[in-house]
Amino acid sequence: MANYGWSLYEQAEYVDSYEWFSNSIREDLDYQDGYNGLGWTFGKLVELDSAVQIFMIGLTKPQNPRMVDIVAHDILAGLTFAHSALKDDSSAVHYGDSLIWLIEQKIGEKTWVFPHDTTTNYLDVHVTLALSYYGLSEFVESLGHVQSIWAVLEPTKAPYVVNTSTIVGRNQLAAEIEYLQYRLRGR
Repeated sequence: MANYGWSLYEQAEYVDSYEWFSNSIREDLDYQDGYNGLGWTFGKLVELDSAVQIFMIGLTKPQNPRMVDIVAHDILAGLTFAHSALKDDSSAVHYGDSLIWLIEQKIGEKTWVFPHDTTTNYLDVHVTLALSYYGLSEFVESLGHVQSIWAVLEPTKAPYVVNTSTIVGRNQLAAEIEYLQYRLRGR
C-alpha cells in the first residue's frame, strides 16, 4: 500500500496518497515508511502539525530490513522542513543537525536525497538550517551552512565569508540565504 502511496505522491495526487499511506499504517502499525509517506503527504497538504506528529511516530518505528533507503533520514528531513515552515527554528535545527550528523557518520557518504523527489536533497537541509540558525541569531552557524552549500555548488571558489558580528554582514548573510533558496529551487 505504501508503495502505491508513493506512486501517487510522485504524481502530486496527495489526497489519494494520504488514503494509501493511512491504510498502510492501519494494516501494519510498525511500518515506518507508511508514517514517512503520510508525513510528507501532510506536508504537501500544508497540514504541518499533523506532519510533525506522524513523523514523530515514524521515528519510533523500526526500519524495515527490505528497505534500501534509510527511512529515518527521510523522516528527519521532513521534520526539519515542517518545523521550519512552522517557524520553530529550534526544532528545525535539532532535526536538521541530527540528519547532517547521521549522514556524515556513513563512511564515504555525506549526502541525502529524498528518493521520491530527487530535487530535494541535503543542500535543502543545509539552506533550511542556515535560515533557522539565522532566526535564532546564531549567525556563525548560519554562515557555516551557507559555506557548506557553496563548497558543493562551486568547489573551486573561495569560501563565502561575511562578518557576522556587524549589521551589514548579517544583512549580506540574509541575502545570501535568500539567494541560495531561490537557486536551489531552480536546479
